[in-house]
Formats: sequence, C-alpha cells, structure tokens
Amino acid sequence: MATSPPRLLVVLLSAALLGTLAASSGCRPAAPEAGEMPVPKVTTTAVVAQETLDSDDYTGQTEASEMVDIRARVFGYLKSIEFKDGDFVTGPVLGPNGEVEKEGQILFTVEPDEYEAIHNQSLARIDLNQANLTLAKAKLARNAALLKSSAVSREEYEESVAAVASTEATITAARADASRTAVDLKHTVIRAPISGRIDRAMVSKGSLLTGGQTNGTLLTKIVNENPMYVYFDVDERSLLRYMRMRAATRESAPGSLRDLDIRVYLQLADETDYKHEGTLDFISTTVNRTTGTARLRGVFKNEDRSLAGGLFVRLRIPVSKPYEALLIPEAALATDQSVKYVYVVGPDGTTRRQTVELGGTRGEMRIVTAGLKAGEHVIVKGLQRVKPGQKVDAELIAATSLH
Repeated sequence: MATSPPRLLVVLLSAALLGTLAASSGCRPAAPEAGEMPVPKVTTTAVVAQETLDSDDYTGQTEASEMVDIRARVFGYLKSIEFKDGDFVTGPVLGPNGEVEKEGQILFTVEPDEYEAIHNQSLARIDLNQANLTLAKAKLARNAALLKSSAVSREEYEESVAAVASTEATITAARADASRTAVDLKHTVIRAPISGRIDRAMVSKGSLLTGGQTNGTLLTKIVNENPMYVYFDVDERSLLRYMRMRAATRESAPGSLRDLDIRVYLQLADETDYKHEGTLDFISTTVNRTTGTARLRGVFKNEDRSLAGGLFVRLRIPVSKPYEALLIPEAALATDQSVKYVYVVGPDGTTRRQTVELGGTRGEMRIVTAGLKAGEHVIVKGLQRVKPGQKVDAELIAATSLH
C-alpha cells in the first residue's frame, strides 16, 4: 500500500501555485470599459464669406470669326507655293477710306505665260482700234469740209460719221476685254484675302488647276481666330432677362444685342476658372419652336491664340450684382435622401449634424444660403467615421489646401 504525501507538502505546493497565478494576472492591463471608443481623427475647414454674384452657365462651341476657302480662279499649272502649312499669313492693309494700301501676302502662283500673251493681245487690239479711230476722224473731218461744196454726197458723209462711232465702240469693247484679261492675269498670283492661320496646301506644285468662281480647285483655307466667336443656346426666359438687364439705364431700346454690353466669361476644358472675358453681340432672329431656345454668340479677344475653333467650352453670364456669400467645399456635403447636411465641430471638439440649404457652385466650392455661419468649422475628411454628438480630434486646414 502506497504512502500518502505529507499534508504540509501539499499545502506548500498549493500556495505556490496560487501565488504564481496572482502574479501573472497582475501584469495584464485593465480591460476597457464597455462602450468606450477611440476618438476619430478628422480634417476640418472654416466656412468662408466671399463676395460673389449669381450667374447662368452654358456649354458652347468656338468658331473662327472669319473662314475663307482659297480656290483657283483660272485654269493652269501650279507654279509655286509661297507659304508653309500652318503659317500665320497677312491679308490686305486698308487705308482710312477703305482703299487697299498694301496687298495681301502671296500664297500661290499659276504659270502666267498664256495669260500674259492674251492680255498683251487685248492691249494691242486697243492700239489698233485707236489708230483706226484717228483715221476715221480725219476722214470725217475731210468729208465734212467737202460736203459744204457738194464735193461728196450726204451718204458718204454719214458713212464717215458711222465709221467714227463704230470704231469708238470697238475701242470700248477692246478695253473691256483688256480689263477681263488683266483680271485673269492678276489671278495667276493668289494672295491672302484675310489675315489668319492658314491650313495645309491641298495641292502640289505642278498640279493642273481648274478655274472658276465656285468650282475652282480648292487650294487651302484661312481662318481668322481673333476675335473668336462662341455659339450657344439659351431658353427664352433667360434671353428676355439678359435683354432687360440694362434696358432700364438706356433712353431708348437698343438696336442689337451688342448694344447692351452684356459680359460673358469662358472656361476651357483644362481650366478651373472663367478667365476669358467677352461680350454678347448677336442673337438669332427667331426662337426655335421645337426646343424653345435662341442661339446667341459671344465675342472674345484672342490675341494670344489661346482659343482654337471647334472647342467645346463652358460659358458663364452674370445675372446679379455682387453680394457676400458663405462658401464651403463640396467635400463637406453629405446627403440623407434629398436632405443635404454637414458636420460642424464645436470649440470643445464635439460634432453636430447641421442641415444646409445650397446655392450655386464656385469652382470646387458651394454657396450655402442657410444653416451655417462664417467661421464655423465643417468636416471635409473623415465624415464616414463621425456621429452626431461625438468628440473628434480635428485638424483645421484652409479650403484651398483641398485642391
């Protein structure tokens, strides 16, 4: 029969085990109280007060103010091309009374030999008929003297008068023909009719050209992009508002839309603001019955050639006087069904949900018409981690730092 261990040894072992358990449990950190959550970190920005004005926004398309197709006016072989594709070419320079002081830049030349010969022939025909006229007048003068002494008949005298008139008419016809041949000869040198950017040459040197007013060979195109036109459509209510904007300051109704001096601002696809300023200068004569819109045109200076034809652009037309508005970044806005709201962080770091009423956009900022005050801090980053009445660790940044 086995001998039981001494009672004293059992007691000592039990005490040692209890001490080890107590020591190990004392090294563990205290467990967090139920419901306690870490303070979320968020980014806030201040509600800013800024002077602004209301406006209407549209989408339009740019178009060169002048576009000219350069076509051959005479038949012949192309002798030379006097420009490089894409050059800026200069048109004629006009004087104070509209007279041409300087011809436009030469673009093409057509072989002129045949036209020079035809023109010289027409000039020679004038000289020939001038000589015939001198002879006819001398004969008329002699017959007039002889008629008094009845040395010639009345019939011979009248034939002399008719010969002078016939020769004068022939000279008139010859001069008209010479004018025509001079025009043909002039058209062997093709000049720029306007200043602007020229397209590529659509023919090669040595090509046979077909002449004509409408069906002549297309040689190239020139576009004048200064000023630049922008066409866009507006509804009739907006149109009436624009036309009445300045009517109260005028003694009589303006003759055209350009008399109203309504400003319009343009934004390109890669720009964030409307930095190009122009004016409205044209409206279509009727409102489209199908769409209820009218086509308007804005005119923009383009001396730096920053605008090109065919671009889709955004347009903004101011419709109010400047006023002070409250603005917040679009990133601060949240939506609950159709309700827009923001989270405002108080001085003690506590959040509250605030419903807001909104106005128009100003770049990446949004106008707030009700619900906020200038200087209040709204959360722009970390919205998904926040609940109303919760404490947050807020970092304040300027609204411009978000862009």
